[in-house]
Amino acid sequence: NEAQTFCREKHTDLITIRSKEESSVFPYTLAWIGLYRDNNYAPWKWSRGDEIPSFTNWYPSEPQRNEHCAAKWNQEGQWLNYVCSREHNFICVAEKLVLVRENKTWEEALEHCRSLNEDKQNNQGYEEEKGFDLATLNTADYQNFALERAQQATTEEVWIGLRYLGDDWFWVGGEPGLYQNISSCPAVRCGVLEKNSSTLFGIRDCSQRRNFFCYKKPHNP
Repeated sequence: NEAQTFCREKHTDLITIRSKEESSVFPYTLAWIGLYRDNNYAPWKWSRGDEIPSFTNWYPSEPQRNEHCAAKWNQEGQWLNYVCSREHNFICVAEKLVLVRENKTWEEALEHCRSLNEDKQNNQGYEEEKGFDLATLNTADYQNFALERAQQATTEEVWIGLRYLGDDWFWVGGEPGLYQNISSCPAVRCGVLEKNSSTLFGIRDCSQRRNFFCYKKPHNP
């Protein structure tokens, strides 16, 4: 819908709400959130990464049939569903790291992340100038946040933008590296975040399928 298009162009997406506290802090009395379903029989999902909600805050008697988009309604942050063509205020979020809970190969994950970009990109090499990419986790803050988000993944490991080519490891987004304990002569060449391991990063066969992290690259002035 129009709200989602605006949020994806200007920010990251419509907001994902994961707790009652998050649902009640926003000032709007009625505003679109990122929760939707494709039809009456489909599961509700968050538009950012198609995440299945672990928390819901529906108003009593909601959701109704034949209305497939959700909005935050009252000061308690309870939700109503409406037909998606209705006009309401809406809440965007500029979160940079997005967990996608679909199982794809590393190359498919890279293609998926870059397909989130609105602008035409240069697909001749791995490095993009701006927009979304397979995630770079080169700071402690990014790593800690990613490890927390990875607990919601449906796979034990999550693809990240770490790749081995030309006798060296690099982040596909072009950022400088911050990674340790990675083999300098690997038999397999794609990087993962290990959500239940003390080593954090691992390397796996690029043709395996798992969840993955996309992130929005910072714009250079």
